[in-house]
Amino acid sequence: MDIVQEYEKFDYDLTNRGWQKEIASFKLTCSRTINQTPKVSIVIANYNNAAYLDRMMTSLVNQTIGIEQLQVMFIDDKSTDNSIDVIKPYLTNYPNIEMYVLDENTGGAHGPRNVGLVHARGEYLVILDADDWYDEDALKYMSDMLDASGDDFGVSGIIQSVDGKLSLKSKPYFIDGDFKNRSIQALPAEFYGWLGPQGIMVSRKVVIDNNLHFVNQRVADDVTFFYEAMRFSKTISQGKALTTYLNRDADNAGLSKAINRTFMISWLRALSYINDMFPDDISKERFLSRRIEWLIHDFCLKRNIGYKYSKNRLRDFKAHLDFYIGHLSFDPSRHFRNDFRKSVWQYLEKNNINGLYRFIFLFSVRWVLNKKLGMKTVVANTYYYPQLLSSLPQTRLDVYAVAKELSQNTLHLEVYSFKKLVGFECRQLKQPYLSRQELAYKKIAENCYQVQLPEGFVYETNQFAVTFDDYSESGVKGLKKLVK
Repeated sequence: MDIVQEYEKFDYDLTNRGWQKEIASFKLTCSRTINQTPKVSIVIANYNNAAYLDRMMTSLVNQTIGIEQLQVMFIDDKSTDNSIDVIKPYLTNYPNIEMYVLDENTGGAHGPRNVGLVHARGEYLVILDADDWYDEDALKYMSDMLDASGDDFGVSGIIQSVDGKLSLKSKPYFIDGDFKNRSIQALPAEFYGWLGPQGIMVSRKVVIDNNLHFVNQRVADDVTFFYEAMRFSKTISQGKALTTYLNRDADNAGLSKAINRTFMISWLRALSYINDMFPDDISKERFLSRRIEWLIHDFCLKRNIGYKYSKNRLRDFKAHLDFYIGHLSFDPSRHFRNDFRKSVWQYLEKNNINGLYRFIFLFSVRWVLNKKLGMKTVVANTYYYPQLLSSLPQTRLDVYAVAKELSQNTLHLEVYSFKKLVGFECRQLKQPYLSRQELAYKKIAENCYQVQLPEGFVYETNQFAVTFDDYSESGVKGLKKLVK
């Protein structure tokens, strides 16, 4: 089967509305009161997420925009747990909730999501995973943002939660701050490090006008959908408010095992379609580069996934990369975030699988020597992982930062990196992003800085970070010893 036939088989073609004829059949149960002209439609695909549904639904019925302005579409993909029983009380107690129970399992989120697209009535549309949840002001914030800008696509801040520990998933949205009518050609490469459904709102008009839908495969359906929506929108609105919580609890750890050979092929097929469909420009270059880097991380470097690590896996990845992506008109590795991944790309470009396998093995040794024993090499103020063999590509440390002295609240430190330093920040560990504080600093010599710590800085309850222009950050060695 050639690539074009695959596009047809998996319903990629945006000129073909045949996907609508394949929509799953369902039984619909609704609240007593239903608004026929809601402001926002929420499409929730569910399969066996009963444990998370109360948290998700509570976040929706308490939205400050008002439940009267919403169309809550809970679409169950033939769950075998008690998901339906969890949702039934909400149908009784709240208006504007619609429960679609599919007659047969569709095998992925794309099936329920497409049911939602066909039956949505709102001016705006969001896709919410059943185990995620919103800040209570989220839908008002995002819809007000699009009302004010006239854009068809909006993004806002995403917090990832792993067993209650919070981290920022959408640094470009949060750090860059508020924008409206921002050209997608101006978006940084790191923007495309995440393009799942969380924290995104689109106009239903852009979906209808361009026949947007979720392709018929279990993974990469959402990233394709949202990238296409961005391309047709041309400009986006961006807000730094933290609106959406992404659940990655330990009991979701099985996600790593779902990263298998089918996952790899599905992703490469999706990138191939984007590459074929849209003209070469900076948006496509940055999108493809970041997604290719992500696949390199998963299928060349990671061990604990559902595709056993071996030379054969590397060869298979290279063969499918060539088949689906082929020759690119740009070098994606210039958007990669570290030397390690850039070196992997160079080995792949040369089709040197034996060399790549050896490089990855020896780098893992070098990584342990650096992280566990502190071994490193320094050449002209640049720090490298220990070399081991002269034939290996040199690999720079992303950052080497070390605290030297603390006088009252003035911290003296040295920072070495090939990245551009942006500044220094302090945060409370319990609220790392709501408490974010930029710190005053002076550069007193090459690689040497003075930073003013806040009064009452306590190492055990605060986080100190060096920040860089690629949205990455680093801690500082030796700080704990200096802070009493």
